[in-house]
Amino acid sequence: MKKTLLVCLLGFCVFGLGISGICAGTVIKLQCAYPENANVGKSTQFFADEVKKLTNGEVEIKIFWPGQLVKTEEALNAVRMGMIDAYSGSLLYFVGMIPEVNVQWLPFNWANAKEAQEIFEKTEYLNVMNDVLKKHGLVYLAPLSVGSMGLMTKFPVNTVDDLKGKKIRAVGMEAEIVKALGAGAVNISGAEQYMALQRGVADGTDYPWYTIEQYKFYEVLNYIIKPAFHTPGIVEIVISEKTLGSLSDPHKKAIKEAAVAAMKRSIELTDQWDKDALDNAEKHGVKVIELSEKEVKRLRELTAPLWDAEAKKSEYSAKLVKILREYNKAKGREF
Repeated sequence: MKKTLLVCLLGFCVFGLGISGICAGTVIKLQCAYPENANVGKSTQFFADEVKKLTNGEVEIKIFWPGQLVKTEEALNAVRMGMIDAYSGSLLYFVGMIPEVNVQWLPFNWANAKEAQEIFEKTEYLNVMNDVLKKHGLVYLAPLSVGSMGLMTKFPVNTVDDLKGKKIRAVGMEAEIVKALGAGAVNISGAEQYMALQRGVADGTDYPWYTIEQYKFYEVLNYIIKPAFHTPGIVEIVISEKTLGSLSDPHKKAIKEAAVAAMKRSIELTDQWDKDALDNAEKHGVKVIELSEKEVKRLRELTAPLWDAEAKKSEYSAKLVKILREYNKAKGREF
């Protein structure tokens, strides 16, 4: 009798836990490559909040910050292997796996945030990128603006020649850009570069301007160099195709809508982020150097071959470069 009662009690407990699990809803584990207070961190939190709102709390995006689950450079493989469900951050860390992402970081590929949004919404660019990611079991949900992104250094840069022999923190296409300008590239994750700059492992970085304040880079950097290579830089929200496929159609729709809302918010905030970044630089004594027209022309000439080089990397890279070139040509610019 006692044994029967115990079994019944255990059965009720298990049943109760099952009901509790159902009530708790679906939890999607996402790791962000950037800190919670960074712009991408805030955009990622906005995405998570939108998912919760659009699904009435039935789906939760649980965010983990840099290194909390896996190292940043291991995050995409972790998504592919099912250890985590989604990733928010730059795919440049995984260019060995997804070389096509380099096209997104070709220098001077769009003139402003609204143009970037137009390219993702009105051309085949995002469809091509999703064809690329599908091979890895991933879905590209939406791009996120990080604001203008370019050189920030410990030393003055008045001409391209001033970069020769310097060590610049840069990954993926960023590394190709700085090497084309005569500098050396140091591959360090975004979260680790403060110490690298402080210790002299790097003399500068190719990174979003807003980090002067949010990452306290004013303590280890002295100059922002204009023009930026990317206006703005774009990173990604990606999710496991298996995870997304396991959801109901309404929940899939909600996640996609939330990602697009996060993109639009980041685009709308870009100009303000850039203004705040330059204001904060001035406040902290970080000097902004604007290169002359002659030097800007040299920048473009030295980096122009990267466009043809990327187009030769794969069938998809060629499609992406063609889309960007056609878009720029329609705007009166050619690369």
